[in-house]
Amino acid sequence: MEYQSKTMKNHRMKTWSYLLLAALIPSATSVTFAQEANQSSTKVYQLRPDGVTAIIASNGALSGNAKRHSRSSNVVHGFDSPQDTVTWTVNVPQDDEYVVDVLYSKQEQAELEVSSGDSVLTAPSIIRTWDYRPFFWRQELPGTMHLKAGENQITFRVPDAKPVATSGRSPRFGQGVTEDFHLFSIELGTAAARKAEVERAKAIRGDASWMIEGKYGIFVHWSSQSRGFNIGEKRADWFQKSVEMFDVNVFADAVERTGASWITFTATHQGFYWPGPNAAIDKVAPGRTAERDLLGEIIDELDKRGIATLFYLHTGYNGYDPKVWREALGANDPDTKRFSDNIEAILRDCSLRYGEKLKGFGYMDGALAWDYPLNPSWEGWARAIKAGNPNAVVGLSTNRGPAVSPFSELGVTDGGSELRQPDPQLFGPGKQLGDVTPAWWCLMDRDGWFINRPMNAKWGPGPVHSTEEYVDFFKRMAEAKIPVTINLVLTADVTDDHPVFNPECIAVMEEVRKAVHGK
Repeated sequence: MEYQSKTMKNHRMKTWSYLLLAALIPSATSVTFAQEANQSSTKVYQLRPDGVTAIIASNGALSGNAKRHSRSSNVVHGFDSPQDTVTWTVNVPQDDEYVVDVLYSKQEQAELEVSSGDSVLTAPSIIRTWDYRPFFWRQELPGTMHLKAGENQITFRVPDAKPVATSGRSPRFGQGVTEDFHLFSIELGTAAARKAEVERAKAIRGDASWMIEGKYGIFVHWSSQSRGFNIGEKRADWFQKSVEMFDVNVFADAVERTGASWITFTATHQGFYWPGPNAAIDKVAPGRTAERDLLGEIIDELDKRGIATLFYLHTGYNGYDPKVWREALGANDPDTKRFSDNIEAILRDCSLRYGEKLKGFGYMDGALAWDYPLNPSWEGWARAIKAGNPNAVVGLSTNRGPAVSPFSELGVTDGGSELRQPDPQLFGPGKQLGDVTPAWWCLMDRDGWFINRPMNAKWGPGPVHSTEEYVDFFKRMAEAKIPVTINLVLTADVTDDHPVFNPECIAVMEEVRKAVHGK
């Protein structure tokens, strides 16, 4: 959530830019292949025996007109004829039958084909029945594909493909549904492994009922790029000072005024700077944690006031000095297990430290856009989050596409400033957003998710919508039993000498509190 704006026009333009970026940003692996144009891939995918393996389109060998997207390098397009193909090499532990999913975007119906040797699966693409996101989606092909033990070649093509005369206004992949065919990935897993994975996810499912009962919460992006009310430099430049000066009581007082039942607080955003102790982070890259346990103090103070705490996290793909962090984390390794293990260790350290008072990681940003291409252990991450609190909830973000894993309890997508109600046809077992609690995440300030320019002791223009619109929205969502988490811009310097939230936004939330909670 990296965009900001000074006017509503700029806000909307940058909203689109961020959302598009979130769905399309290339993984470290796929960047290499994007730079290599249509050369053959040397990557061999090891299929996991206990679940689903995601195979990214751009990591395949391309033929014909098929090409990697110049700006969305996980994606392949240019399927203009039946000869335009993507072929991957997979290593299979033993002879077996595999279920195949395809993740793609295409406005008009087309034929899909995935083959390996004599085993061929085909189906017409599904007709999109929803109006909004996801703008690319998952489709399971009928039947199963036989793969032999050892290496196999798997090929995707569009048998009835022909050049598409686009209108010139066709949106980029992830920004809207594309006119020509765009392939994001295929997924492989045996029926037994898929079923067992879902059953394991159900067995450790967290409890999100308290969010439905609590109606709504507040989201804050205390980013490394945030600016202070009275300090113009980005917070990364004075990270330790920002942690030391943070007045927890001032913050809790402001949150309490909103009537929020929970806070989703930024454990880290842009650059992976962690405002508290975490031994797993220190092991990977010393100097990015704080001696003061600010996260723990926030949890304890809000808990005294009956307000729950969730954390927000992204794995450090953007913002301040990401290259060094990603390298240390293992995200650039050919085998990304070290990356997955390091994130798992960070999550486990956090969960064990705060126990049952930490209600989970409500927003794991970039899960589909950045982490999915690296095939992390979603189960390992979920179990780590629940290590100190078995009822903790996990929210793996879908950005503008479908769900990434059954190991998620919350529907998580970035709604920007839009006051929408999620489409119920997308939620449930086997559906695009999965068997999760529908939820909505949005922002209020015209300044965006956080302010990345000097504030000069002055607040910006305030809420995007009117008080009446917000009150109506929150009441409708409460009646529909859909928890809302709305972002309020928080100053980087949280002290008692200035308002830490925009006073106009606080005034709106006080009216929401009266309307929803009656007090």
